Amino acid sequence: MIIEIATYLAVFVFSMAVWLPVYKYVVASWVQQATISRIESGDIDLNYLLDEGGVFDSLADRTVTLFKHHMLAEMGQLSRAAKDSPDNLTDPIAAGISASEEILKGLGMKKPPAILQYKMAQALGNMAQGAEVATAPNFDPSAEFYKQ
Repeated sequence: MIIEIATYLAVFVFSMAVWLPVYKYVVASWVQQATISRIESGDIDLNYLLDEGGVFDSLADRTVTLFKHHMLAEMGQLSRAAKDSPDNLTDPIAAGISASEEILKGLGMKKPPAILQYKMAQALGNMAQGAEVATAPNFDPSAEFYKQ
């Protein structure tokens, strides 16, 4: 049984050592020449592929989507690392992200996305700034109302 497996493995390695160079130097040049001749004869419309076929548009969309997914994953890792930081108690941004994560978990999300935590922390910060303006010591709506 081991001899059969070794024989098959040797045949596979030998055939790959023969066919890969044959494909690279012979078959690939045949395919290249055939494709160029079909483009020059008009069988393949290269302008359609480049302009209207959406070949490069879909490639660009897939690339942007891939970068976006990687960015969101990195943002999640950074927010989780910042949550465990000892400076978390003094940093208002980290406290806002932590508070927004707890609120989203309270709403039923098991692992809230980092971008959602960030946006909610921004909203909480805006609400906190609005509350500070509304509770300023000079703000007394009843004084203006009773003057009339």
